[in-house]
Amino acid sequence: MTVTDAVARAASKLKAAGISDSLWQARVLVAHVLSLKPAQLYAADNRQLNLSAQIKYFILLNRRLSGIPLQHVIGEWDFYGRTFRVDGRALVPRPETELLVDFIISSDLPEKPRIADIGTGSGIIGISLALEIPGSAVTGTDISAQALELAAENRMLLSAENYSALNCNLADDLAGKFDVIVANLPYIPTGEISVLQPEVKDYDPALALDGGIDGTLLILELVKKAPDKLKPGGLIVLETCDGQKNTVSGFFADGLWAEVREHDDLAGKHRMVTARRR
Repeated sequence: MTVTDAVARAASKLKAAGISDSLWQARVLVAHVLSLKPAQLYAADNRQLNLSAQIKYFILLNRRLSGIPLQHVIGEWDFYGRTFRVDGRALVPRPETELLVDFIISSDLPEKPRIADIGTGSGIIGISLALEIPGSAVTGTDISAQALELAAENRMLLSAENYSALNCNLADDLAGKFDVIVANLPYIPTGEISVLQPEVKDYDPALALDGGIDGTLLILELVKKAPDKLKPGGLIVLETCDGQKNTVSGFFADGLWAEVREHDDLAGKHRMVTARRR
């Protein structure tokens, strides 16, 4: 079986199973089997898969056809130019979350900023910031011990020595003041969890999805705690979803905040609210 054959077979089966982006997913799967990046397959169309590669290919393809998310099938995913380990212990990385990292890196920060990544999950935001800002000290927090295990694995995998993590609720156990608080907290309203795609509701942890009645419960709790954890002029960066910007921006109307801004992603959907501590 050649690479071309393997991709075509996988794409056909994935499409028949009603899986969107079937060709792209097939290329990702075959590339993983061969320890390549999908773009590298174009130079390997006629390469033969040996027996062990074919066995791995059929095992992974069948797992994907059973409904397991592609990211869990291959056990890794790229975020901000790096490959992270992913599994059911934490939320699967979404490309739109890179907007938060972009914003922080381009912001006016001190030379050696202290950054808190609240609800760190697999560590993608905090570890990316730690590596992109070498002088930083990044602390992640998460209420899930399992998520923190995954974050620790990614810290070791990517040698992010300036990243550490705490098992606590939001910012409760953080010591000292920070220059940046960043958070991608659960923002799906409780009543909408049941109608999410099976790949999300059945495989992402409920703790990482459920944001309460209107999806902003934990965001509000963090905003209330943030003034005590931020230095004057400190930055807070929150991922939110379309339809929540007015609600979340309203959380900053107590006179403690300046430069409250709403940001859209590349698709034109609301994605982020930022503010600075007065």
